[in-house]
Amino acid sequence: MTALPDEPRTWGRLSPDLQASWRRSAGYLANPAAATAPIDLGENDLAAYLEEHPLRLVLPVFRRLLIEPAADAGLITAIGDAQGRLLWVDGARPTLRRAEGSAFQPGANWSEDAIGTSAPGLALATRRGAQVHQEEHFASSAHHFSCSAAPIHDPHTGNLLGMVDLTGGPEAVATHSLPLICAAISAAEAELKVLPARSSNPQLTVLGTAAPPLISAGRRVRLTLRQAELLMLLAWEAYTGGPETGLNAGELAAQLYGETGHEVTLRAEILRLRRVLDSTPIEGLQVLSRPYRLTPAPEVDAVRCARALTAGDRSAALDLYGGHVLPPSEAPGVLRIRHQLSVLLRESVLSDGSGQELWRYLQLPETAGDEDAVYTALRTLPADSPQRAALVARMQR
Repeated sequence: MTALPDEPRTWGRLSPDLQASWRRSAGYLANPAAATAPIDLGENDLAAYLEEHPLRLVLPVFRRLLIEPAADAGLITAIGDAQGRLLWVDGARPTLRRAEGSAFQPGANWSEDAIGTSAPGLALATRRGAQVHQEEHFASSAHHFSCSAAPIHDPHTGNLLGMVDLTGGPEAVATHSLPLICAAISAAEAELKVLPARSSNPQLTVLGTAAPPLISAGRRVRLTLRQAELLMLLAWEAYTGGPETGLNAGELAAQLYGETGHEVTLRAEILRLRRVLDSTPIEGLQVLSRPYRLTPAPEVDAVRCARALTAGDRSAALDLYGGHVLPPSEAPGVLRIRHQLSVLLRESVLSDGSGQELWRYLQLPETAGDEDAVYTALRTLPADSPQRAALVARMQR
């Protein structure tokens, strides 16, 4: 027997996440047998909204990595916003036509409070990957399909941008479906990370990038590795010691070169950095002297990641952490920060992380040989989690 929306005694057949979703859905939908997803955005409103939504910038990534491969398997891909409204739906034409009959179309709202349990709604509600088989949908109108979905975040801020979904037949909830979605999301977030941020505050991206950009008001400044190292070291000092603290020439030279005695070379590098900042539209960012410090301190993804970990927000930290701090750098101060942040993230995730957080952590290149992390994830993930099979296969390579 399957679980029935109007018979709570049958809900025990569902997984804990689905049971919780059905309980929430019961408070949203008075008649799940007759419910259909509402159309929140008409054609004109949707077109205007799409022009402004940041996910439009990574549509080519999703088309290459998800939409086209999924279409070959008879599936459709949906990309929606943080409110659950579908923005783009594309893929196999026969499945698209069938999905429109269930209002699975651009402009429709597939959040939990609009249509009850579905993979898009569950992914947004839990901020984790989700899979929902046909009759596990709360609304009867969705019983013709199965779906997998996962959330996508703004890598600059950690804010939820929306979700990405695969819908169709049994292939939509196959073991590899959710990892495929997560891989495409990781690629899209990496692409968003090197695009101009929307904040007017100067922002420096140093995690997982060999070409660190400094961005302000949508404008990008190209930095040399040495200039990025200087900004990173001074920003980290402001984070650990307070905004009014700084480093004298000897201290900064030691962190940059590994020893004192390079103060003259350091001053030349500082002069070049100041010229770059003065000749570009970075609003008001200055390198002050005696001691060296930044005003205003730019927003640095590594600092935001460290703050999130200190606050216990591993999910936000994983959203921000795209890899090692300034991977090409060999500056001793940067190496120290790189190690500190990597260890802090690992210890936080392995000691208190959820199964989904462990899975996300294991997608990082630096975890390639981390057997302890894999075993911890296998102990933590639910027995029916589709990620378990992928981790077992990884251990057998």
